[in-house]
Amino acid sequence: MRDLGLMGESTFSLWCAEVGLIPNGSQIDRTGWDFFVEFPFESSLSPQEIHKSAFECKVQVKATDKNDRKLSITLSNLRRLITAQMPAFFVFIEFDEKEMAQNAFVVHVDNELILKVLKRLHEIEQSDKDNNFNKRKMTIHYDDSNLLEQSNGDSLKNYFLRHIGDDVSKYIMNKKSHLESTGYEDGFAQITFTTEGEQNLKSLIDVSLGIEKNVQIAKFKGFDTRFGILSNNPSFDSDGGKLAMPNLKPTAKGKIRFKEDRLSAGISFECKLYISPFNQMVPDDLKKMRIEGEFFDLKFNPHTGAASYSFSFGEDIRLEVKKFRNAIRLLNLLSTSGKKVVAELLFEDFPKLEFEVGCNDQEFDFSSELKALNSAVKIIEDFDVTDFIDISLDEISRYETHICQMEGVLDSSPNFFKVEFGVDGDGYDPSKETTCIFLVTTPIGSQTFGVILVITGNVEEIENDRYRLVTKNAVIEQRIISEKDESIPNSDLVNAIESIEKQYDSEFSVVTMFDKSVNKGIKPDS
Repeated sequence: MRDLGLMGESTFSLWCAEVGLIPNGSQIDRTGWDFFVEFPFESSLSPQEIHKSAFECKVQVKATDKNDRKLSITLSNLRRLITAQMPAFFVFIEFDEKEMAQNAFVVHVDNELILKVLKRLHEIEQSDKDNNFNKRKMTIHYDDSNLLEQSNGDSLKNYFLRHIGDDVSKYIMNKKSHLESTGYEDGFAQITFTTEGEQNLKSLIDVSLGIEKNVQIAKFKGFDTRFGILSNNPSFDSDGGKLAMPNLKPTAKGKIRFKEDRLSAGISFECKLYISPFNQMVPDDLKKMRIEGEFFDLKFNPHTGAASYSFSFGEDIRLEVKKFRNAIRLLNLLSTSGKKVVAELLFEDFPKLEFEVGCNDQEFDFSSELKALNSAVKIIEDFDVTDFIDISLDEISRYETHICQMEGVLDSSPNFFKVEFGVDGDGYDPSKETTCIFLVTTPIGSQTFGVILVITGNVEEIENDRYRLVTKNAVIEQRIISEKDESIPNSDLVNAIESIEKQYDSEFSVVTMFDKSVNKGIKPDS
């Protein structure tokens, strides 16, 4: 009688000996593996690799006279191989009724095989049938893709190394991670619960959108789940409690565009979309979606068109200047009585959704802030600033006059400027054309913008050494901007102004409207 099993093990041991592998045989035939194979250390390791451990793996050898390329193996043995930390392989040796091996096939216990075996183990474990893994089997298939090029030690070793890689510790770490995570791709638990009353149902939807923190619920149970298979026994079971959904993630991120009508360009804002998972289970009149922006919160029903919104411009709200301007424009638009604003939702992988938002007859008068923000946008563009500049509503209101005045300086014609001044002491010659030098500044957010403005013309004496300048020309000689949270030293300003004074000193009587000894420079928010 041929001992096919011993022939397979002897052949495998011979191949290992050919290439210096050490095949340690299992002494007990219930371990799930036949050989614990040790690899010799590589002699050419660099100093950076000398700490790496020698390769090793577990191998189950199956010898057969058949060539149907499949073999049934008990789940208990498969479980041992897939959960072993080190690499594991099946070696199938076909003898075809001959004395020598005719073909050899090697199957790596990879992530795909681990998933299949774990899923089968879990299905049996949670079923009502006999779950004795020693009596259950699973068929392992192999084909020409697993065929060794030659039935010898070199081909066997190369196959092992190709799948182990160059770092066995990394292989072990990846296998451990896969064992822990596979089967949980669609969640690790299922909870069933009951709500009582329509108000609790509405609150449940609000919790799922991040509007409310928690909701009172009646009976609820929790079951562990893996591969979509529920465990037989609940992990918890309670008659009542509160349900919270912290750390909610948005369904999608994109933009919302508000339009006065369907033909207008509209105002766009980045936002997050939240869709309640309970929308599929409740009547249409209870379905709800939520749009969350940096300064607004919009809740609406896509079926009934009902919508509510809120805005927040508190002290902790800072927006980029153009974005703040658009926010105020939107607020003014939504407070126009009797109108309906068209809202368009633009999210990747979602069709465009359009609905109408009713306007409230509310007294929001932000006209002065809007004027200041329009001026701020023009100032930033004039200074050709590309850095991010944000601002708060309080800063807009506090420096509204300064900001609008600066825009006026940048855009106005010479006859816009009216200058009167007095002169103390000697040295001023009113018969010559006069040059007046001004430093004009305004804060915008955490930066300060300034100009050195030169106005020239003849003067008319008003009374007692007081004069009125009849403006002929106005020129901005230098633009100045403080870096964020940094000040411009007074000495730098004095040097700039004195340089400009020298340019005009030979032809004009120069009057500098800047106290060089008192001014402390330009500081952010000054």
